[in-house]
Amino acid sequence: MPWRLSCLTAPAPDVAGHGGQYTTDVTEAATSASNDVEPAAVVPSGPGPHRRLHTALSFVPHAALLAAVLALSFLSGGYVFARATPVVLALLAVLVVWVWTAPRSLALTRIHLVAVAGLAAYAIWAGLSIVWSVGPDLTWRAFDYALLYTIVAVVAAAAPADRRHLRLVGYGFLALMAPVAVYAFLGKALPDVVTHAHFASRLSEPIGYWNALAVMLAMATPVAVEGASRRGMPVVLRGLCAGELVLLLCTAFFTFSRGGTLVLIVALGVYFALSNERLAGAISLALAAAPVALVLYHVRGLGTLFNVTLDNHLRTVQGHVLARWSLAAVLVVIVAQVVVAVVHRHLTTSLQVRRVAGAIAIVLAAVVVVTGSRAYAQRYGGYGGFAHAIAAQFGGAKDPGPGTDTASRLLSVSSNGRIDVWREAWHQYPHQRLAGTGAGTFRFTNWLYRPQPYFVVKHAHSQWVNALSELGLVGLTLTAIAFGALLVSVLRPVGRGRRGRDRGLVAALQAGVVALVLHLSVDWDWDMAAVSVAVLLIAGVAAAYVRGGAGGAGPAPHTASAPRGRFGIAARVFATGLLVLAAASWTMPYVAERAYDRSVQLASEGRLDDAAAAARRAHRFDPLAADPLLILSLIQQQQGDTHGAQASIDEAIRLQPQNYEVYLKEGQLELNAYGRKERAAAAFRHARALNPLDSDVEYYLQLSESR
Repeated sequence: MPWRLSCLTAPAPDVAGHGGQYTTDVTEAATSASNDVEPAAVVPSGPGPHRRLHTALSFVPHAALLAAVLALSFLSGGYVFARATPVVLALLAVLVVWVWTAPRSLALTRIHLVAVAGLAAYAIWAGLSIVWSVGPDLTWRAFDYALLYTIVAVVAAAAPADRRHLRLVGYGFLALMAPVAVYAFLGKALPDVVTHAHFASRLSEPIGYWNALAVMLAMATPVAVEGASRRGMPVVLRGLCAGELVLLLCTAFFTFSRGGTLVLIVALGVYFALSNERLAGAISLALAAAPVALVLYHVRGLGTLFNVTLDNHLRTVQGHVLARWSLAAVLVVIVAQVVVAVVHRHLTTSLQVRRVAGAIAIVLAAVVVVTGSRAYAQRYGGYGGFAHAIAAQFGGAKDPGPGTDTASRLLSVSSNGRIDVWREAWHQYPHQRLAGTGAGTFRFTNWLYRPQPYFVVKHAHSQWVNALSELGLVGLTLTAIAFGALLVSVLRPVGRGRRGRDRGLVAALQAGVVALVLHLSVDWDWDMAAVSVAVLLIAGVAAAYVRGGAGGAGPAPHTASAPRGRFGIAARVFATGLLVLAAASWTMPYVAERAYDRSVQLASEGRLDDAAAAARRAHRFDPLAADPLLILSLIQQQQGDTHGAQASIDEAIRLQPQNYEVYLKEGQLELNAYGRKERAAAAFRHARALNPLDSDVEYYLQLSESR
């Protein structure tokens, strides 16, 4: 009976690696019957239709999260709050439905429970920081993102995850990255049709930030390598995976992201270290990388691909050259991979031979890396000169890189201003060691300590530094606990037997998680919802799969490492309430922001009464924000209500006394409405103290001090 049940619930037979021999799924089911039984919590006994419905519902959270990642990717990466909110609300609604159809028991490994607890504590601390935040409206939004990430982490890790869920998430993420990469690459290849890359040489759309785009491509690349080299995968799909691998590598190159390139190399290194199909993976990677290198070598002289140009005709002509060569490379690699896949299916080699060949491939790769790094270091006079160049960046020396927005930046060791930003956070840290300035408020620190007037950022470009600045030592500690436990829970060994069949896919997902955690150490990926939701989904499913029993069919029985809790009515009601509260917390600032934008539009049209009503509505839905009060003050000045304008500014100052903008508006009111230059100058000096390098403040201060 157990074997019969496994046949009913298992996916269609495929061919997969099992130890040193390759067997079909049916054969493995027959020989490992006791390990292939779906637990009652995942597939209940009963009539066939009910069982199939229950199985289908188990995929809902994973599919919903994948859809959210895709949608957010085309909405500025989810970084813009107003654009991300509709997607988040739709996701939360789906999760409410799933809560009431989920299994009666859910499980988390103890270490992943620590990661989730760390995220939850981080979200709570971020929410509490509204009390002392210098920008409470920004803190509210930061709390909403942290709460969303906590919910995603819980759902992704607690939901049952067998090999079908693992493959849905792994290959689903690879599939959704295809349109992202295509749209990005067409900015170079078809600039006459897709125009997003006209004014920057680096590809960034649809994510909106080149480094975030690069890290998402890096996360997908090991999955593409695994799919292209997987023996049990249909040969056509293996060819398509190899074709997408070409697309991912080409697009990643044109982001000109040094951090993205580094984490791509690290991700591939992690994948090959953990995978059990190193030789096949190395062949697939070489099949894709070689044509990509040839394409880039061929187009090296086409300047519009590597620099900004205003010549639309030349850009189009050179873009089409890239398009033709890239398309040829994709087609050639697809065909070559299909041929290799056919040979691979009929080739039988011993485990020892494959291990030796894989080891040789790793050694050759190491030789290439060492040789390449040595050649790179020669640009700086050897390894010693290279180390001195890096040290010079920390010492504040001039950027040694030949460019900041072209392909030449890939050969630069510049920090691109990150060292200055980290110094800003360090200057602020002694003033709020434990609590920080409030979640989402680094822009206030940047205004106060930035070294150049044009250097305006909203994040410290390192999640660790940013957490220290905004949430103090407590926030940094919680961040370290969350990410440390997340890595430990994901990087556990998969094991042998039937689970070893998906070891390569798990290794690819593990590599993606490592890549993201490494990259967020030097950038602001955490603020991009598309990136963060993707990595938490991948990490959760990988951890849940690794947690599962030997058969990989779902959660393990009661064990010390996989505590299980009954998901009864009370728990479902609590979860539903949490999701509803999260939706409400996202909705209020979203409505306020829409009302604020409406107020600005109405004011520009001269409809002052309607504009004032919209501004008041924005303030009503987000009483922590200063912007609705400032726009209301300007409208009231146009209406001739100077007393009302003064009252609005006074309320804004009460809300955000560390915001230079409220004093700038106060000074303008004193200067323009009352003609009181001394009071105006005092307000402008206060604004300058909070933002010393702002040109508008300096202009109005000079104006108010003039005779």
